Amino acid sequence: MHKSRTVGLAAAALAFTLAVAGCSTKAETAGTAAPGVSDSTIKLGVLMDLSGPFAGTGKTILDASNVAVKEINAAGGVCDRKLALVTRDHGYDPQKAVAAYDEMDPQVLGYLNILGSPVVTALREKIEAKDELAGLTTFASTLLGDEHLIVLGATYDIQTINGLDWLVRKGELRSGDSVGHIYLQGEIGENSLRGSKFAAGKLGLKIVGQQIDPTATDLTSQVNALKSAKVKAILVDSTPKQAASVAAVAQAAGMEVPIMGGVSTFATSLLRTSAAPALTEHYSRLSGLGALGADNAAARKLAAAWTDQYGKAPEASSGVVHAYAMTKLYAEILGKSCEDLTRPGVLKARSSVTDFSLPGLLPPQDFSDPAEPSSREAQVLGVDKGVFAGVKARGDFFASDLAKEYKVPSAG
Repeated sequence: MHKSRTVGLAAAALAFTLAVAGCSTKAETAGTAAPGVSDSTIKLGVLMDLSGPFAGTGKTILDASNVAVKEINAAGGVCDRKLALVTRDHGYDPQKAVAAYDEMDPQVLGYLNILGSPVVTALREKIEAKDELAGLTTFASTLLGDEHLIVLGATYDIQTINGLDWLVRKGELRSGDSVGHIYLQGEIGENSLRGSKFAAGKLGLKIVGQQIDPTATDLTSQVNALKSAKVKAILVDSTPKQAASVAAVAQAAGMEVPIMGGVSTFATSLLRTSAAPALTEHYSRLSGLGALGADNAAARKLAAAWTDQYGKAPEASSGVVHAYAMTKLYAEILGKSCEDLTRPGVLKARSSVTDFSLPGLLPPQDFSDPAEPSSREAQVLGVDKGVFAGVKARGDFFASDLAKEYKVPSAG
């Protein structure tokens, strides 16, 4: 019996030791299971176009992300750790993006920013399978409905709806008018076209569509077709150079009509081209983001931080505001998951952000329902060489009744 008792006590001691070791191993595993997380650093991925058709925007986004990261780290970081970015160039090529993702994924907790709807489409299954949270530089409403993806602000279709409503309220369009819509192949253009058709049906307008390839450089034939159709306004969803071509060709053809571009259709360098007069006179840009050259404290602070770091105005003002806001948002989400810095933990924290805003730069955003836009507000911006980065607000943020009524197509 003594021997039996001794064996029993030894077994119990061994079981206790194993249990403690198991708990220790589990704790260590929990602490190291999340890629990109150490005691001092949280690494986030950035997948940008740095060599393709949106390279100017991509470089600006990366630089602006670094401005925000520097500011966040100077204030103490997040969860007692510094943020660090791991960056790869995809050249707006989905196959190249998949290879870049596979190479960098073991190094990062999540993705601060991925540029381009085609790229996101190619990566969605991988991101979902690994329970990652990915901020996007795209405003396609077809990417809503997925808790793994962050679409920041009004989507392309909602921006366009607000824009047409604005033109009607300003008296530049009326029922019965035809409106040209030059749009890119793929989700940017097609999503925006869905919005223009919805608004046109409600406002008594007719949409004359002209689809273009991202590599097209001369838009003369498309503008001439719209002139023949006697359009009273032109919507453009394209690259910045393509929007400049539209404005220049339209002016040369004697078309005195407003041109309203989507959020990605302007670059500061266009003000140094022959298209500058046409853009200044006829072009406005729609955006769910504030203008970097706006006359408010937040815009001035960000413009000063940008200038201190890079010395000149950015190529894409909207890219600066978007990337800065996305970095601040992602940091807030991380801050809500400090007790569970794993991919599922960060994903869970996303829905708790219901009132994120940067007054002067971004209207209030609600991320509680992934199937709904975080905002339906947009702003119309005009070209002005005299302001920082070349664009200024032509009014406050607003959400038209049509934008509130509109049902977004959800990824489900």
